[in-house]
Amino acid sequence: MSWALTHIGLPQAAAFKLDVELWPVEVANHPNRTRLTTAFEQWLQSVGIRQLDRVNLDSLLMYRVEVNPDQAQLLLNHRDVRLVDLIPATGISVQQLSRDINVLPRDIAPPPAGASRVCILDSGINANHPLLRPAMAESASFVDEEGEADLAGHGTAVAGVALYGDVEACDAGNFWRPQFWIYNGKVMKRCPQSGNAVYNEHTLEASLTRAVEYFVELGCRIFNLSLGNSNAPYDGMHVRGLAYILDVLSRRHNILFVVSTGNFCGSEDPAVPINSWREEYPEYLLAEQSSIIDPAPAMSVLTVGSIARHNATAQTQRYPEIHELSPASENQPSPFTRHGPSVKGAFKPELVATGGNLACPMRPRGGQWRQVERGLGVLTFNHEFVGNTIFKEVSGTSLAAPYITHLAGRLLNEYPLASANLLRAMLVNQASLPDEVASTFSEDFTNAYKADKNTLHREVARDVAGYGEVNEGDLFRSSDNAVVLVSEQTIEKDSCQFFELPLPPDFLRKSLATRELTVTLAYSPAVRTTRIEYLATQISYRLVKGASLEEVQKHFNQAEKADVDSRNDDATGNREITAQQRSRGTVQSSRWTFRRRNPDEKWFVVVIRQDREWNHLDVLEKEPYALVVTVADRDNEDAQLYAQIQAVIAQQAEIRERQQAERLQARR
Repeated sequence: MSWALTHIGLPQAAAFKLDVELWPVEVANHPNRTRLTTAFEQWLQSVGIRQLDRVNLDSLLMYRVEVNPDQAQLLLNHRDVRLVDLIPATGISVQQLSRDINVLPRDIAPPPAGASRVCILDSGINANHPLLRPAMAESASFVDEEGEADLAGHGTAVAGVALYGDVEACDAGNFWRPQFWIYNGKVMKRCPQSGNAVYNEHTLEASLTRAVEYFVELGCRIFNLSLGNSNAPYDGMHVRGLAYILDVLSRRHNILFVVSTGNFCGSEDPAVPINSWREEYPEYLLAEQSSIIDPAPAMSVLTVGSIARHNATAQTQRYPEIHELSPASENQPSPFTRHGPSVKGAFKPELVATGGNLACPMRPRGGQWRQVERGLGVLTFNHEFVGNTIFKEVSGTSLAAPYITHLAGRLLNEYPLASANLLRAMLVNQASLPDEVASTFSEDFTNAYKADKNTLHREVARDVAGYGEVNEGDLFRSSDNAVVLVSEQTIEKDSCQFFELPLPPDFLRKSLATRELTVTLAYSPAVRTTRIEYLATQISYRLVKGASLEEVQKHFNQAEKADVDSRNDDATGNREITAQQRSRGTVQSSRWTFRRRNPDEKWFVVVIRQDREWNHLDVLEKEPYALVVTVADRDNEDAQLYAQIQAVIAQQAEIRERQQAERLQARR
């Protein structure tokens, strides 16, 4: 059974179509192959299975058939069948791309005057697009020879997703409501030969810095960079180039950069994949040649990889024959997404979002190396709009990053005083690894990856997808089933801070039920490329259980730093990500899942700061950080977590005030 068939199951219908691969014995016209196909087709006829199409290549022998459930089981038990798969199901249709401009709402309201301000640093934006125009603010070009207009189309496509998020869903309901302002910073131009958006490597660092400082002055707090230098894959050593610039700027101006991992378009020397995107997926996603590219390794930005949504190309949607097949199914890693990690094994990308798919031609012409993307991309805006061409589709991690930018812009509307650290922490706090990503890689490949000396103890799915996909359900506000606690603090060198979690007895009940604690910390340390240690400061956390705050403080406040280092989380068996894994990054998250607890226990988050043994002028005596905790009791229909946690917080405050009053009285 294919991955899709294993995870989705057979269609619930009296008759349905399947794709069936046979073992490709010999080559296409070999007598043994002919005997195999003849025998199989006779068998199909004998059991009443209808043959719709056949592809016979040297390395591929595939049939498309129509079956009922009983016949499907016969196929699964046939000795010559290598794989049974579902046929491609969804794709962007011609109708979706052909939305008439006249049916769009005529008076799309602009965002509120005080809404957040998001800057797209790209190839420019065509600000007169009817769906962008209501939210467009200022534009500026930092490409000397060109104005602010988008001649390549990349920036306009990115801006569409950044402003509306899921453009496909907005189009389905013809519902368009801009929630923040878009600023246009042009840092790339159109290549005369290819027509693609490109930048000048020698001048981009300076022009990017100028652009960021220009738009910071205009109040922009979030910047989208869907660009990358394919000639600068991360080699596991120092962070340089644009990545270093972004780390410096994000700390200096307290701004959030959202960056794409870059697209992997295959390698020729060595050949990756060797023969076919489809046959060698997903293993090639972890090849050295497909590692993240500058500026994706930056440590204080959010780096975003791509997952697929569609798997039926335009050709596949039109014709019943086998034309093109995608390597990835829904929610699996896109075949072009790049992998991390970054410095010292830090998770990169941290997040994934929909970025599209590609397909391989199944007919000989053009070969399986030729990528087909039509129908598999992300629906977004066409920079050359007229009549019914206001939309186009694009595949790439460039379209995954602005979806996270969209969520960040909406978050900033809800929390206008939030730091860049808090925005990062809140987004990652609501992320989880899709089951489809985790199951993409076989158990044998996963175990071999963990055992390899170059990737020792690393999880393959985390290197591709980081913390995973953001769940919007709990992102913007708390509910009775899930409460989000946030705090922004500063911490001194070589010290600890303690947070007692206000967990109500009902959450800690002994009865069996699934409950979750998710803890996320984010900070933006000073960085330097001339040292072995790129980060000047290390801030991390531990989730621990104790009888009282005094008991926990007594353990962590010991003089020997080694004692602090050795103190692990409690309930490690309930935890998704180890302290060692998460603490390599500047945004650190883990989720604990509990089935049974004790109402009398207390839980604490301990934040620890340990600086490197070298001086850096930018290191502060008190370094800022953000801490976010989500308390979730999703199985409890009668949950009243919000009110209960409020009551616990009020009780804790009352106790602290009473203790403080007693101390003052004792001094008198």
